[in-house]
Amino acid sequence: MIVFGIVFGLVFLLAFYKYKKNIAIICLIIFSIGIGISYIRFDFKQETYSGFVIDSHDNYFLLLSKGEKLYTYNKDNKYEIGDYLSIAGSKSEISFTSIESEFDFEDYLKKKGVYYQLNPKKIDVSFSNPIRIREKRQKFLSHFSEEQQNLISALLFSDKSSDITIENASKLHIARLTSATGIFIYAYLHFLIFILTYFIKDKKAKIISLVSLIPYFIFTFPRFSVIRIFLLESLRIINEIFLKKKFRNIELISIAGISFLIFDYHLGYSISFVLGFTLPIIITFIRDVNMRTKRLKNKILNMVFIYIFLIPFELKFYNGFNPLSLVVQTALTPMFVALATLSLFSFYGLPIYAAVNFFAKGLSNILGWLGKIAFQINAPPFNEWCILIYVLLFLIYCYYRGIDFVPIYKFVLSLFIISMTLYFVPVTNLVTAQVSFINVGQGDSCLIRKGSSTVLIDTGGSIYKDIAKETLIPFFEKNRIYRLDLVITTHDDFDHSGAYDSLKENFYVKQRITDTTSFPITINGMTFKNYNNHITEYSEENDKSLVIGFSLVGKDFLIMGDAPIKVEQNMMKEYGHIDCDILKAGHHGSQTSTCEDFVKYLSPKTTIISCGKNNKYGHPHDKVINILKKYNVEILRTDEIGTITYRGWAFG
Repeated sequence: MIVFGIVFGLVFLLAFYKYKKNIAIICLIIFSIGIGISYIRFDFKQETYSGFVIDSHDNYFLLLSKGEKLYTYNKDNKYEIGDYLSIAGSKSEISFTSIESEFDFEDYLKKKGVYYQLNPKKIDVSFSNPIRIREKRQKFLSHFSEEQQNLISALLFSDKSSDITIENASKLHIARLTSATGIFIYAYLHFLIFILTYFIKDKKAKIISLVSLIPYFIFTFPRFSVIRIFLLESLRIINEIFLKKKFRNIELISIAGISFLIFDYHLGYSISFVLGFTLPIIITFIRDVNMRTKRLKNKILNMVFIYIFLIPFELKFYNGFNPLSLVVQTALTPMFVALATLSLFSFYGLPIYAAVNFFAKGLSNILGWLGKIAFQINAPPFNEWCILIYVLLFLIYCYYRGIDFVPIYKFVLSLFIISMTLYFVPVTNLVTAQVSFINVGQGDSCLIRKGSSTVLIDTGGSIYKDIAKETLIPFFEKNRIYRLDLVITTHDDFDHSGAYDSLKENFYVKQRITDTTSFPITINGMTFKNYNNHITEYSEENDKSLVIGFSLVGKDFLIMGDAPIKVEQNMMKEYGHIDCDILKAGHHGSQTSTCEDFVKYLSPKTTIISCGKNNKYGHPHDKVINILKKYNVEILRTDEIGTITYRGWAFG
């Protein structure tokens, strides 16, 4: 998010260069200071913490105590924003488990300026906010069917859901930007102004429409897009009525942006902040660039330019580029805006629930139909340098196109097209190989890719989340993978094979192997061998675990599954030598596996331990860690460093 903040700064710099304002320097200095301060930690020790609840969710709330934001877990949380609490307890640094592709809650909190959590022993309510926001929301949503509730709640309140309608919207790469930018709030305001001007003067209509937004402001607090729009519209009214339009719109946007950063520099990390303040500037700039073109062509070009600017955000949200996204967004955004606007009117008590429900159902059906034909070109989100280069090329092209300096803008356009083509087309996948031990929490999953051939050993599995949809598939998308040629599950334990059914349903899997009869297996020059030859003789599930060995990227890998010491002993008896540079420790580092004799026998350079952070089993066991350290084996753990990847050339 620091990079997106830099993008915000670059766009401001462009705006003020274009419109001859030196205030850009102030903006960038403030943002730089904010980033620097964000790395400073303060620790105030006390036993009782008193303050207001400034954010509240189903199982936690944030407390503002003496200028410090504190996270507090509270199962079945009933506290509301505005409640004043006194909490007796202890304070500790925040620490949360995060697996591959999962929402990083710890990072999210830190970017909101929350570095510590309270461990409450007793909570006393000194003041209870009479406006129970979440109760009001639930009462309002109860007027709609469950499917439509999720869609309306996502648009109005930015609530997240795994509902099928939301998933279809995600496939089409729409709705998220609508919610983040709050475009429907502008639609609501303009529509209300349009109606009111039939009865009162224009200025009064604007004031009344803005005042009418206050209840929504309260019931969505602290949603930034609503706060931003409320402040901006207030500034516009003040500028028009009291200052006689002394400031231009772009100047008001800049004043508002700087004011927010001064108030809380952490807002610079927010996507809503970056989009909310860069998009209006970019749109203004693009309109100037294309103003000489004909009206219809001008609108089309403006739309295309805006979409191109948003591609880095699309990659961040969806791990890919949807070629139909521009057309679909153009067609459906007005429908999303209309639904959100109608929902907002109904939230204010207008009895149009049936109409909103009907409209939402129709939009859900359209999304369902389009979701069946949706596809994307997989690609990882841009790294810091890619984002900076992308934005610079975009701005340089727009500037020189605006002054009609053909040689420069055509050269930049050619460079841009070539770069984007190379980025999106998986050329590097054809000549490279990788072995990735995916961080699936307390479980195992390893992706092996050589060129375009892919093998997955184990899928992981969790009763709390869909590992396939939330972890594996996003990881495949970021690595430009569209199918799995082979899935091998070492045994039937849920933490090794539990995600397979969902993976098969939501991703193309060509073949699955679960037993010893198919080994050795050769695919695209990679040979997979099973070293556990006594599976049929065992009754315990872990004893039946396949032990898979293969060579790639110049290294020999051995994946032990959950094979215990007895399997290791049999392997030592049956094989005079097994090449092993990288050992994936058996049973997540449990003391039932990875005995000292086996480590001496293999002499691995590195051992991978795949386990969940602070798991209830105590994996990995100290005994195993000590054995590995004794023989100077490098230890890499997915719970500590996340997904572990080895890369090399496919022909090496």
